[in-house]
Amino acid sequence: MTRNPLLEAEENNFLGTGSLTDAEVAEFKATVDYLRAVIPAAFGLEWNDPIFSGDGYVVTEVPRSSGGRFFDGYRGVRKTAKGYVAMTASERNSESGSVTFSRFEDAVKGYAAGVIGSFRMELSGRYLGYVAWMWNGTTGPGVVTESLNPPYDTDFRFYLRDDPSAWLEGDKVAATLSHGLGMSIPSFIAVIIAHPAVTAKDATAWPKPVRP
Repeated sequence: MTRNPLLEAEENNFLGTGSLTDAEVAEFKATVDYLRAVIPAAFGLEWNDPIFSGDGYVVTEVPRSSGGRFFDGYRGVRKTAKGYVAMTASERNSESGSVTFSRFEDAVKGYAAGVIGSFRMELSGRYLGYVAWMWNGTTGPGVVTESLNPPYDTDFRFYLRDDPSAWLEGDKVAATLSHGLGMSIPSFIAVIIAHPAVTAKDATAWPKPVRP
């Protein structure tokens, strides 16, 4: 499979370790195609962020401003020594990823949540759009929570009781992404688009913002 690297993501390769397989890149591209189909139906807006893939990452780039001259950012999945990270990069080429997944497919779900969350934020206001809040901080069914740094309890591993090899690691907010551990990628996307807490017009259904 021919790879089409993105310069800014290539410059951040030091943040990752290892290579993605062609099958993983193909799975990401299939997810992007699926998002391109469901986003217009859900939000009435087109989503055409171009896709790029390098040795250890696959991303979609936010369309460049001013006729393609200025880099605005990207989001995607990068392979690391520990697993896979759903990451984003800013216009300053600063890449960050706060949640690590043991399985590539779950990192893709985290990526998809970020894409859909960007539409929710635009349409529903500053706080209503955070997909991470839609299960009110709860873990998914059959998910076990393990603190990685007791007694401080700021970092956790969330894993399936029936399959401990399926896990993600992050802070308390990452708990909500554990709902996807037992779902397929299309099923997870369908749920976070149609979830009542996300589609509700009443912002009081959401947790109160920490900051004004």
